[in-house]
Amino acid sequence: MAFVSGQDGIWFVWDPCGVICAVVTYSLILFADFVLLVTVVLPEPYAAMVFIYLIFNTLAFLAAASHLRAMVTEPGVVPRDTITDDVVKVRQAQGDTIRHCKKCRSIKPQRAHHCSICRRCVRKMDHHCPWVNNCVGENNQKYFVLFTVSQPMRTVSINKILI
Repeated sequence: MAFVSGQDGIWFVWDPCGVICAVVTYSLILFADFVLLVTVVLPEPYAAMVFIYLIFNTLAFLAAASHLRAMVTEPGVVPRDTITDDVVKVRQAQGDTIRHCKKCRSIKPQRAHHCSICRRCVRKMDHHCPWVNNCVGENNQKYFVLFTVSQPMRTVSINKILI
């Protein structure tokens, strides 16, 4: 179930699987930082190692920040209860083909799909990602892409240290 609070509209989905996945994600980010610090940087703290560690932490911060933004940004939901039987009859009489969601009782724009986890229709919905505990849609796709790109960059920076 989705929860919206505050004037800024902080969006949060109360899905137990998604919350657990989000906690696991942050735990893995912190664990990777801990392992790198204890096993690589502290035993031999020379300047290049510290510099690469700072790059790794910058990418870790980018990953955590973009994950948080993807998780709490409203994905582009379609307003509920925007369709009535009268609206359907008038639009069909005009020859318009309308797509509507029977669960949300709303007119669905192009590429909008109903998410059974969020229980809302989302514009330009890609998928519901349990790792970010949110649908990936029109408004939060850029944060999702930043999160997924920052993870391989962190891996590359670790490989540069170990090689």
